[in-house]
Amino acid sequence: MRGVNSVSAHPREPLFTATFFNVWALSFVTFLSAFPLFPTIPFRIIELGGSKGEAGLFLGLYTGAAALSAPLTGTIADHVGRRRLALFASIAFVGFSLLYAVVTNRALLLAVAIVHGVLWSGILTSSGGIMTNLIPASRRTEGLAYWGMASTVAIAFAPLVGLRLYDYSWLVMCVAMAGLSVVMIAIAAKLPKDEPRSDARFPKLTEIVDPKVLLTAMTLTTVSFGYGGLTSYVALLSVERKIEPASLFFTVFALLILVSRIIVGPFSDRIPTKVMLYPALIGIAIALVVLAFGETRAWMIVSAAIYGTGLGIAFPTFMSFIMGRTDPSRRAAIFGNVIMAFDSGIGLGSATTGAIVQRFGYKPAFLGAAMLSIGAIAMFSVTSKLWERRED
Repeated sequence: MRGVNSVSAHPREPLFTATFFNVWALSFVTFLSAFPLFPTIPFRIIELGGSKGEAGLFLGLYTGAAALSAPLTGTIADHVGRRRLALFASIAFVGFSLLYAVVTNRALLLAVAIVHGVLWSGILTSSGGIMTNLIPASRRTEGLAYWGMASTVAIAFAPLVGLRLYDYSWLVMCVAMAGLSVVMIAIAAKLPKDEPRSDARFPKLTEIVDPKVLLTAMTLTTVSFGYGGLTSYVALLSVERKIEPASLFFTVFALLILVSRIIVGPFSDRIPTKVMLYPALIGIAIALVVLAFGETRAWMIVSAAIYGTGLGIAFPTFMSFIMGRTDPSRRAAIFGNVIMAFDSGIGLGSATTGAIVQRFGYKPAFLGAAMLSIGAIAMFSVTSKLWERRED
């Protein structure tokens, strides 16, 4: 099957507009405000008397809430206005960033994570709906790759920033998160206004989740399982293996995502989907195997480099495949369905990795994630056949 990547008409339609950069900036600051939390929350929970498994449960609940709510928040964005939802969620981010500073009860901390995750999905789906409609069809994979660099650049710095701020105090880190959320508000306010869909009824709950999109997107679920485990535990793994800095994997990983997208981006819409996707999935699996067995700083760098390259190519390629085959008026909702699949994998991966690490150690956890990544090839091969061939 030829993917949407094969589109070649009008290859140089305008891509970089003021709105593109506004949405790019919103994504950058959103990830910059959230990702200091993810590598530091395990240390905080352990400080409060929790275990490694409980630390993984936090990210599992956070991403699980984001995943399950994403189709709903995406549908809401399509109906009430994508800019309006992004602005509301950004405002709420300020309060929840400060809540982390004062909550010391671990059960309540997990409850805060659930609501925070729902707000996270609201920003992702609303900005995703804006961006996927904005990018020209002939440059969709390229545009999604460049937009994805916003989160990548943020991830390159956020874990290191979070760990450094945590060295001062947990309070300092939470206040910094709140300050970044204020910046999110300012950016969201500059997004273009979009009219609510007053002429269309709000879908029933059974219509919010698109079965065909969700089934195909399970390809990303199998891939993101390992990503969830990495996000929660690679910093702890680095500390235990005496690899410094603890944020090394994130930095190299993010750098290689940037490099891979800069190199491949201009050509990506002229390459068939499977030719792009399958080698990327194989690379992700290899990276997890390297991480499982390579216990030195050099091997961690190799693992991060391969993983960053693989994920940097796989995600925009898959998103382009789906978005090229869906209704533009429902792009936020469809984006939400894909996020549901991706974040479900992160949540399951985080919680499951925590349980496996607690009992058996890191190697079995990452080897299992590698096997799932290879399984993603079979998943896409089968589910992609559900879609009729279509050219934009």
